[in-house]
Amino acid sequence: MIGARWLALPVIAFSMLGCVTTGGSLSSSAERLERSSYALERSAGYERESPGFQSDAHALAEEARDFRRTLVDHRADDRDVRAAFRELSSRYHALRDEVERSRDRETDRDFQPVTDAYLDIEREMERHRDRYARDEVPRDRY
Repeated sequence: MIGARWLALPVIAFSMLGCVTTGGSLSSSAERLERSSYALERSAGYERESPGFQSDAHALAEEARDFRRTLVDHRADDRDVRAAFRELSSRYHALRDEVERSRDRETDRDFQPVTDAYLDIEREMERHRDRYARDEVPRDRY
């Protein structure tokens, strides 16, 4: 009887870890997006004469921070997560469009870590679409 209880503990622990990992993965990707957006903002300030681009990168970093905070907020429900993702996605796509219009290789290179982190978030949202509601995750063309 005691042996069966000890065997059940690892199973319970691993199943709980699976739940935490999903939020942790999203949170980790959101943190990467925040950091890479701030880095893009700094490089825009140093290398370009584009205050709009710089402020858009800053706004994306702030949106990534807000998304991450929503993920760890115990009062937030799935609707809150979906709404925060929609706002994050909107900011990302606006900045991506601006990067594409710039037609600048250096800007494209600086933007790549931002895209990588965003796509990780998008994949996690898609993977858990049943939880975060079908048809509400905007699909990226990249």
